[in-house]
Amino acid sequence: MIRLESLWSSFRLLSEQNSFSTDELAFLERFLEEEARHRHAKKIGYLLARSGIKRVKTLGEFDWKFNPTIPREKLMEFMAHPWLTQQCNLVIIGPAGVGKTHLAQALCHDAVMKGHQTLFLSLGDLMGKLAYPTRLY
Repeated sequence: MIRLESLWSSFRLLSEQNSFSTDELAFLERFLEEEARHRHAKKIGYLLARSGIKRVKTLGEFDWKFNPTIPREKLMEFMAHPWLTQQCNLVIIGPAGVGKTHLAQALCHDAVMKGHQTLFLSLGDLMGKLAYPTRLY
């Protein structure tokens, strides 16, 4: 959130902060907060569109009872780790239909919602890109 105090220090305005009325300052603050929300929403939309996520899936939607062998605690521990800013690896393996894709898409979605660029590719998509490298998706 942009505060007026930081705006004054970042930009040299033609007028002094004290010359604005309380109503004018309140309007400017609401305007700047709305602009910041709009820019954030636009950035998230852009990142989602570029992420390769075809259907948004979240960890909240994941049915942990469906496959109780998935180590939920370990995944939540990974999510609590600063995995977006510190290099680390996560390998999700298992037979078909156990939720690997859902979990991977949920991790990508979480990263996008935190403002990070991500790319989700299924093996089929990856093979298509390798077979036709100049084709745009």
